[in-house]
Amino acid sequence: MNIAADDIYSSLVNFCADGLIVTSPDGFLTSCNSSLLKLVDRRLEDLEGHQLDSILDCSCLHQPDTADGDRQPGLQLTLADSANSGLHNASIISRNGMDLIVPVSHIAIAGKDGTPSAFLTVVYIVQASTVQQAQTEFVSTVSHELRTPLTSIKGFADTILRAGDRLDVSQQRRYVGIIKDQADRLTRLVEDLLAVSRLESRKLQLTIRAIDLNEAVQRVLRNLADKARQHQIVTKIPPGLPPVWADADRLEQILTNLVDNAVKYSPARTTVQISARDLVDSGPEMVEVCVADQGVGIPPEHLPEIFNKFSRLDNPLVRQTEGTGLGLYITRSLVLALGGQILVASSKEGTVFTVALPAATLEEQAARGRG
Repeated sequence: MNIAADDIYSSLVNFCADGLIVTSPDGFLTSCNSSLLKLVDRRLEDLEGHQLDSILDCSCLHQPDTADGDRQPGLQLTLADSANSGLHNASIISRNGMDLIVPVSHIAIAGKDGTPSAFLTVVYIVQASTVQQAQTEFVSTVSHELRTPLTSIKGFADTILRAGDRLDVSQQRRYVGIIKDQADRLTRLVEDLLAVSRLESRKLQLTIRAIDLNEAVQRVLRNLADKARQHQIVTKIPPGLPPVWADADRLEQILTNLVDNAVKYSPARTTVQISARDLVDSGPEMVEVCVADQGVGIPPEHLPEIFNKFSRLDNPLVRQTEGTGLGLYITRSLVLALGGQILVASSKEGTVFTVALPAATLEEQAARGRG
């Protein structure tokens, strides 16, 4: 069965969920598909013959200067410009005046002589909707997380101001203690949000060097000694283990998150074990560190979600434990940034997080030193 290319093209244009706009070389709109018309709430006859920038803020795309130094109206890219233009964020102007930020790409359609005979602008509506939904959910979750401690801080501060002279010293200390705990909770949330922002904007600064894993683990355990006083912490790190290539602060953050979670989400008087081994037979040599607890475990259906932002399990132990739901997301992002891998296994007997990081063998250290 032969299908005409025009029929295929027509179906793609008409049923494509993303917006398609065709403009003349001097930037005048000649046609667009139904998805674009629905997005801007206009009819085709209302747009034909108008400049593209009447519905699309084109400032993100290159517009070459004319000989007298002025910008030409509309989009006038060469084929080379189009090939390098890539994906840009642009503002779509709808009928009601609302601006929608969407990713767009601008592609030259070459004529027989190699010069642009028209331009195709693709407006990625589906991607924009997904990003906008994710941003909305993120803002909503952050607002909820901020509101809880702020409500406590305001409530107890109001009580102290209103009835401070009628409160005994123990009550005052208790209320001030609650305010401090909630302020600390806010600080942790803000720090986690800043870490997420740096990770996602790829502005995280890393200083990679050879780090002794046992020393890093002992430093983390000293910092968490007060939190872990009701648990038994067991370390099994063999002598002669090669160092790991890592950023010292980020490695400590990874280990802190994992050990802190193991303590928080397992009952008192249970054991948290930290073990390590050298993976000599792996491609590049790696050092593996495991943090195992004796908690209630993670149901199999929730395992794929635990590294998502704001992911927290719905069980009594988790509900009574404060947390932002960002720790494991940050932990995985840091592990990947260091060139490692992180895995999780869980059962009713407990959960094991396994992190593998590049080993800093003597040969590797010598090679990097020469580099």
